[in-house]
Parts: sequence; structure tokens; C-alpha cells
Amino acid sequence: MQSFWEEARQIREPPASVPASRLSPSVEVDAGVSSPPRGTTLLIFAGKGGVGKTTLACATALHLAERSPNRKVLLVSVGSAHSLSSCLDLPIGPHPQRVAPGVTAIEIDSEAEFEALKQQYAGDIEKFLESVSSNFDLAFDREVLERTLDLSPPGLDEVMGLTRVMALLASGQFDILVLDSAATGHLIRLLELPEIIDQWLKAFFDLFLKYQQIFRLTGFSQELVLMSKNLKKLRQLLNNPAQSALYAVSIPTDMAFEETRDLLAACGRLGINVPGIFLNLVTPPSDCVLCSAMNRRESLIYRKFKQSFHGEVGVVYRRGEIRGLHWLARLGDALYQCQHVGARAAHAH
Repeated sequence: MQSFWEEARQIREPPASVPASRLSPSVEVDAGVSSPPRGTTLLIFAGKGGVGKTTLACATALHLAERSPNRKVLLVSVGSAHSLSSCLDLPIGPHPQRVAPGVTAIEIDSEAEFEALKQQYAGDIEKFLESVSSNFDLAFDREVLERTLDLSPPGLDEVMGLTRVMALLASGQFDILVLDSAATGHLIRLLELPEIIDQWLKAFFDLFLKYQQIFRLTGFSQELVLMSKNLKKLRQLLNNPAQSALYAVSIPTDMAFEETRDLLAACGRLGINVPGIFLNLVTPPSDCVLCSAMNRRESLIYRKFKQSFHGEVGVVYRRGEIRGLHWLARLGDALYQCQHVGARAAHAH
């Protein structure tokens, strides 16, 4: 210890600042995923958090608008952690905003939508209970009415976000919807929720029917009817492979592989079309010894994806942060441009 302090010296000048190194962005893709058919109206990008779903969804939206100038594309985020604004490098909010020719973006705040529904429900129920004559025995149903929304299925707020998306699609303003979805676990739950939510909605409608003589169709019940209709449209769309597709996004790790396999199994159970997987953030071949070792290890995981998934697998290499319309458009071109040859797609520097 004494020898340590003997060598210690007072620092009289701060060390020179060293700027943080930052990889300049570039695009390098081994493309094996076909461009979505022209009849497609719904594309979902799904995967665990942090794998690049938002980046690929944004790039695809720009690609679709470029490929079909007459089609209007709606790019939507309904997850709790919105990142469209950061990826596009533009301010995006809860109202549709044009971000590029043919592309409109929106970040739907599902929690705020659900909170507004709860407030509307509380007001409608209060008015209803005040209007009911004391001759009616509502002791049990009063408690059911007051507590039913509190006992709503988990994920109802996110489902409300999806039904709003369906309403935007049904408005006729847009031709194709590109959805940056919630993380894998949330999305699987959302995809499997409609049946549960149908039962929950039926409980409400049964109560409304029971008191139809004294319970007028309120704003809240109208919202429920609209939600029910939009859920049916969503299910019909998801089960039509000519109109919808889910692209799985993953990274070359064993954990991500297992999560992606769970997602694909859920899609198989639900009859959802999965034409391709994007394996993102792959270490490119290099003279660097460490990078080469990582590339060899990741190649083993890539082979596991190819063996377990019979569709197309595209590889997107890690080449700096892809952000802003310019680089996203380049990535969109690279992701799909070599769909017929399945070879090295592009190098943009």
C-alpha cells in the first residue's frame, strides 16, 4: 500500500478529451425476402425488444411508397415504447402526419385511449344508475357494471390501439398499413386475445340487453360495438394470406432464436401468414479476428433459422445506426431489391 502512494501524483491538467467513436451508417444486406405482394393491406413487424423492428418497418414503408407511388402507406406504432420519431428523425405523435411522399406515420398512445374509455364508461354508468328507479333490484348488477372494466383482460389497451388502426384502414385514406408491433410476448398475447375480449364484450352486451328498456345506447356502448366490429375485421385480415403478412425480426443469439420460434408457433396456431424472417444486426465478415469469430458463431445460429423455418431468411449486417429518411430509404431498397436472385443486395457508403 505504501509503495502505491509513493508513485501517486497529483493531476494538474485534465486529460485530453477523446471524441466517442461512431460508425458511419451503411447498408449491407443478404436479401432473401420477397417484396410484399401488391394486394397486401397489412404488414406486421414482430420480434423481441431491441432487434430493430422499428427500423425495418420504417424502411419497408418507404420502400412500398417508392415502389407503388399511387398507394398511400400508413406507418403505425402501438407499442408502449414508441421509437418512430427517433428512427425517422422526425416528430411523430398521436395524429397522422405525412413524413414522405406516400407515407403517413402515427404513434398511437394505447394507454391514453384506454383511460379515455374508462372515463367515458364511468360517466355513462353514473348517469344510468341515477336514472334507474329504486324499484329495480340492481344490487348485484350494479357491482358487475362498476367493476367489469376494472376486470378487463390484460392488454385491452393495446387491442384498442389495434382497433383504432383498423378504423384508420377502413376510412379509405390508406391502402396499406405497416405496423411496428409490441415486443414478441405482448404481440402473441394480443394475437390470442380477441377470443377472450369477445367473451368480455359479450358480458357487457348481455347486461345492456337485460336493461334495454331503461338503458339507452350510450357513447361507451357504441365504442364497444365499434371495437367488436374492428376486432372481427382484424381477425379476418390476419387469416387472409393474400392481404396480410407478419415479418419476424430477430438477431443472431440463441435466446432470440427461441423467442422467434415461439412467435412462429403462435402464428401457425392462429393461421397468420409469415413469408419471411429478417435476421438483423449480424456481424459482417471482416479481417478482424474477434469479428470473424463472432461471424462464425452467428453463422451457426443463421443455419438454425434456415433449418427450422421453411420461408425466406434475409440477413441484415450491423453497419452503424440507420436513422433518417435517406438511410431508411436505402435500407428499404436493399431489403427487397434482390428477391429473385437472393444474393448480396447492396453496399451503401
